[in-house]
Amino acid sequence: MEILSLNKAAKRAGVAKATLLEALNTNDVNKKMSAEKNSRGHWEISVSELERVFGSDSSYQSRKPVGLPDKNHQKPSNSSALEVEVKALREQIARMDETSVREREQAGERIEDLRNQLERQSGDHRQALAALTDQREKASEPQRKGLWARLVGG
Repeated sequence: MEILSLNKAAKRAGVAKATLLEALNTNDVNKKMSAEKNSRGHWEISVSELERVFGSDSSYQSRKPVGLPDKNHQKPSNSSALEVEVKALREQIARMDETSVREREQAGERIEDLRNQLERQSGDHRQALAALTDQREKASEPQRKGLWARLVGG
């Protein structure tokens, strides 16, 4: 059984390494490709598994030279697959951008709500402190009589 590295498998199948990684990590049973990692963490992919997922003519595709466009300016078939992949990646980036904008807006709204809540609580605390007064009764101290009042007996 012939074993290929990720780079060699991608070249042999005529696809990008990202496409192979996607096939290795997908949950779709029909597109899932089995492989194992070696002791250094590099993928080891069997040729039979590569041919099962990407077709038995994948070795032919990798050895077939990509020709130049003919006089009608037709693009090679490989570029259409790349264009589809680029389009899908651009759509994914756009969705991620939209998600980050939405999350940023939600975070800003949450921050504003927390600031308003803090201001209300601070106002309530200030109001409560202003309403508090010393509720202890002051002990009535006997007034000291002056010298004349003591002499006269008043």
